[in-house]
Amino acid sequence: MVVADKDKLNNQIWTTRTSRINSEKRLKHKQSFIEGINIYYSCFTVLLSIILLVKQNYPYSVLSLAMTIILTISILYFKSLRYADRAKDFRKNYTELQRLEFRLSHEINDEELTCIEQKYCTLLDGAENHIEFDYYKTVAQSHGDYKTKNWTNTVKWKYCWNVVWRKILEGVLIALPILLLLIVYWGQCDGWFVGVQRVE
Repeated sequence: MVVADKDKLNNQIWTTRTSRINSEKRLKHKQSFIEGINIYYSCFTVLLSIILLVKQNYPYSVLSLAMTIILTISILYFKSLRYADRAKDFRKNYTELQRLEFRLSHEINDEELTCIEQKYCTLLDGAENHIEFDYYKTVAQSHGDYKTKNWTNTVKWKYCWNVVWRKILEGVLIALPILLLLIVYWGQCDGWFVGVQRVE
């Protein structure tokens, strides 16, 4: 009975620990991506400002103002999400979970098993929980009986969908400034901005 409970608890701890490792990686990736996007948008806004100096054109000035506002708001918003700090919290949490796994790898009695269970619950309660995508990634990267049991069609579909929409969102954020610039350029060529030209 103790062995069965021990194995079950060990699987739970391993799943939680690995999912939280994935959480840390996800948040670090977001932090790096957001920093890159902020630099990219800043450079794009500077480019628009240079175009304005040369062309002194109303549509470009509107786009430059919009980009500046978007950049300011996004920097403030993403800073409030504390990706780097939360990633550190996940690292601390899964390190403690690793300690529990090490303890479970030794011979233990019922009292020690109960103590580990309580510590596990404390670690669950004392930290931000990972999201479903982190769990799906854990299953996708697992092997053997664990993957056979948990890699269902539903989990597989949800994991693939999460990967796809995240990549699409990143692509849209990268392409957005270029698309806006092209829209402004084509709009000028087609006369969309007639009547709203800059007044000298």
